[in-house]
Amino acid sequence: MTVISVQGSRRQIRVWIGEVELTTAVSIEVGRDLADICGAFRVTLDDPLRDAQAGFSDAVTSSPVIREHMPVRVDVAGETIFRGHVEELDLRVTEQQAQGVISGRDVSGDLVDCTGAPLGPGEYRQVTLATLVGSLVQPFGLSVDSDTDMGAPFTLVAVDPSESAMETIEKHARQRGVLVVSDGIGGLRLTKAGTTQAPAALEFPGNVLSVEGRVSVREHYSDVWVKGAFRSLERPATATLNGVKSPSDKPVSASDTTFTAKESAATLRFGHAVDTSVGRWRPRVWLAATQSGGSQSAQNAGNPVLDAQAAGNWGTQGVNAGAYRAGSRRRTRSRTATRQASDPWTLQDQADWRMRTTRAQGTARIYTVAGFDVDGVLWRPNTRVHVRDAYAGVDEEMLIGAVTYVSDDQGYRTRISVVRLDAYDLIGDEDHRRSAHGSSLR
Repeated sequence: MTVISVQGSRRQIRVWIGEVELTTAVSIEVGRDLADICGAFRVTLDDPLRDAQAGFSDAVTSSPVIREHMPVRVDVAGETIFRGHVEELDLRVTEQQAQGVISGRDVSGDLVDCTGAPLGPGEYRQVTLATLVGSLVQPFGLSVDSDTDMGAPFTLVAVDPSESAMETIEKHARQRGVLVVSDGIGGLRLTKAGTTQAPAALEFPGNVLSVEGRVSVREHYSDVWVKGAFRSLERPATATLNGVKSPSDKPVSASDTTFTAKESAATLRFGHAVDTSVGRWRPRVWLAATQSGGSQSAQNAGNPVLDAQAAGNWGTQGVNAGAYRAGSRRRTRSRTATRQASDPWTLQDQADWRMRTTRAQGTARIYTVAGFDVDGVLWRPNTRVHVRDAYAGVDEEMLIGAVTYVSDDQGYRTRISVVRLDAYDLIGDEDHRRSAHGSSLR
């Protein structure tokens, strides 16, 4: 391996460990992925200081002795894009050489690992998404910014004591159709997917050096369910009985069914999204772990109507022997309807989001380009980019889901992973403008 030898300000990607710049890197990778929220870095380095201490060489260097938890800063093309900590150290020492790999995540990584409110509160009432996120991240020294409408306050937010801060944030952001991203340097942004444009198109042949593709159906489901429950909002504010009142002797009427229906709807909530590009029965269920929107309008909206195919496999309605079982019968299904602006946020939105994100994670298309920027503008995740790929037959707008800046003995380059525009969009309009075809590498 060759140590990157370009010095000082001429180096396009620079790493500081503590207050000392690292000058013995063999390769550097740093980037962000919308699927992981927090950014990450990985550096492979020679360790000439320990080489000298062990008697392997006479090297003299200013590189620091690296320990876990040390602060890390990474600049790309003169711009600070990462602040985090050393979280993992992998060392390999032989009689001739000492080498190691250090890696870690940006400062928002602590939100993924750690409990948000170990001492409470266990619940919030009438709280906005921005206030909730700000309360959870403030002890970690992070800031919160937003550039999108986050909807009405939550009626009730119940925090599971065992869940991480990011789990609490992500599940409630999903309930309001908001994407949570890290800026890599100490802040979270509450935003929508693909609101800005990339600095250039991706063209193969053209500015793309290489293309990598992978399609896996293991995360591609025909039916996605999200199930949950919330307290009926039809219940009275005060207890029905107390110590100074007697039970009513009014008989229960057979026509008094409204309240019972409301109670049933509150305790049996689900969303159901159908992906018509999957031709066989591949269901997946997630638990909502939220109050399902927690609004009167959400409760009154009811559960979605199941089509005949799903209903045939829905246990409470019996088993339809023909559903996904009769090979001689053509399976016809309708895609999930697009949400309307007037629709309340319900578990249906979570089901739509789960369907699209799992599908995106099972289809990876990565384009590698030279350098880190175009006319001084860095390639960044969560930007729209037009992809013209003659080999794969792609000519459309897509979303940059992940960006990794790479520096090694082959030079400077950027790995750009693209997904469908609707992959992180709860509204899902793009999903319904497409034909129901599957993914392919060509």
